[in-house]
Amino acid sequence: MIVRNSPRWLGFVGLVLIGAVGLAACGDDPADPVAVSSEQSQTSADADTAPDPASSASPSLRSPDDPYLTFNQLLVEGFTSEAIDLSSPETLFSFVFAGLPDEVTGYPSENYYYFILYVGGMQVWGNIRLPAGQREDGLLSFGYFEFLEFPVLGERGISGAKLFSEEDGVIVMEQDRFTYSVDFQDKRVLFHFLELDQSQPAALFLAPGERFVERTFDESGYQSYLVFNEIDDYFFWVLNEEEGQPDRFEAPAANLLIGKRSGFAFWVDERGRKILAGIRQLNIRRNDYYDGPFDQLADNYAAEVGISELIQRAFPSLEGQIDTYGYYIDRTPSVRVALSTYRQYVSTSDITQFVAALAAVDDPYAVISRGGRPPATEDGS
Repeated sequence: MIVRNSPRWLGFVGLVLIGAVGLAACGDDPADPVAVSSEQSQTSADADTAPDPASSASPSLRSPDDPYLTFNQLLVEGFTSEAIDLSSPETLFSFVFAGLPDEVTGYPSENYYYFILYVGGMQVWGNIRLPAGQREDGLLSFGYFEFLEFPVLGERGISGAKLFSEEDGVIVMEQDRFTYSVDFQDKRVLFHFLELDQSQPAALFLAPGERFVERTFDESGYQSYLVFNEIDDYFFWVLNEEEGQPDRFEAPAANLLIGKRSGFAFWVDERGRKILAGIRQLNIRRNDYYDGPFDQLADNYAAEVGISELIQRAFPSLEGQIDTYGYYIDRTPSVRVALSTYRQYVSTSDITQFVAALAAVDDPYAVISRGGRPPATEDGS
């Protein structure tokens, strides 16, 4: 599968900013607004503290460790507001940029900063992105689409995208490897990217022939390890449990855990590793925050982890056709290879049967990597 590099879809009128992950909200995963300072109030005489509700609702006051509070009033007022010209990426970008705090943190590892806009009876999901390999040339990616709660196959709403540069009045400057400033219309915003340790995790068991590739951070709030089988040349995803989990799990069957918020389905192998086995098909159709980690590779570390070489090993037909990040070098608009190495499931019974059948196969990891499809042919197709 492939995904276009016009910004990945997914923060009033009603504007909610979600570059930092707000693990209490969500949708290609909602994330919570960025925090600048911590405001807490005393709740008892013994000095126990709890988040101040006022600061928890404000992007400029809340701490990253606080719960994130939203109010229906703003959503309703956004839905009944006058429409913005959504046919113009320039107009919408100007509106969104004006609503950003002075500093933001983009947690997703492909450097997206997501927002949701409630306007004129619509939800508009979008993102600002400073893509690795392009931000160095002063480019900023912006994209958006009308979010459909119950999409009909083939139905498309309003959408738009543009790559902004100095010619558009957008000045992108590197402050350090993980911080860039963006100047536009007399305003400067600092974008901080997440630094991810790419050393091999001490707690991650690797079987003979398995290679740790990279840590990633998905917009759903999930963190993952990408693992590559060097014997049979395929990828699979393992849940990173180092930092705690942004979800609660239910166990509908033996060796199967499903995120109650996300729908991410994990097969628990004999070593206790949680292998991502399936993503709900509805989330993929909606293009929401729970459509899987395929679009959040660790782009800031692409060269050092050698992701392009491994993709070409897994899919030999791509040899010489993709760049350092996995983008096709001869396609416009740019398109990248998507590592959707898991099943798309329709129902709990569907994924339960899939996981149960793994006990009867020689290499369950390879079956998961193919999403249950037959093995690839010699040319990688």
